[in-house]
Amino acid sequence: MRWRESWHRGKKGTKLEYLVLWTDYPKEQASWVRHKDVTPALLRSFVNPTPSIRVVLDCVSVFMHHVGSSLSAGTIRRNQLRIDMPSDVFRFLFDGKGKSVGQGYKEYELCEFDDKYFTNDWYASYDANGDGCAIDFPLRMKSSVSWSRSQRFMKNKELVKKIYFERVYIYVVKKRI
Repeated sequence: MRWRESWHRGKKGTKLEYLVLWTDYPKEQASWVRHKDVTPALLRSFVNPTPSIRVVLDCVSVFMHHVGSSLSAGTIRRNQLRIDMPSDVFRFLFDGKGKSVGQGYKEYELCEFDDKYFTNDWYASYDANGDGCAIDFPLRMKSSVSWSRSQRFMKNKELVKKIYFERVYIYVVKKRI
C-alpha cells in the first residue's frame, strides 16, 4: 500500500504516531503508523499541508457561516461550536499561530485569521437595528479526529464499522457591540 497523506498526529502512551490515509482506500481504512516508520515525504505532508485553494476557501466559508449564524441566532450553547473541517486545512490556516492553553487547545487573536481567506467582519453579527454581538478575542480552538462508536454504517453501498469525523472545536466568548 502507498500512502496518500498523513492527516493527524497523536500519542499512544509515550510513542508518537501518525494517522495515515492510503492511496486507493477510503478514509475509514486509515491506520496509525509509528513515527519511526514514517517516511520523510509523509512527514512533510503533515508538517506542510498543501490543500487546494478551493478546499481552503470552502472550509473557511463554512467556518464563517457557522460562527455568524450562531452569533446572530444566539445558539452558541456553553460557548462551544463544533465545525467539520479537514485537519490539513486547519493546520494550513493556523500552524505556527496561537498560544497553547492545554488539552490541545490554542488561543488565537483576530490578527491570526488571515484576511486572505477570512472577510473583515466574519467575527460579528448585526440585526436590522444595527445592534449586534461579536467574538471577544482570543478565540480558543483545537482540531480533532474522532471515530464513531462501533456500529455499522452504509457508505457507497458498502458496510463499514466506523465513520471518522474531523472537527474543529471552538470556545467562544461573545460581547455586545
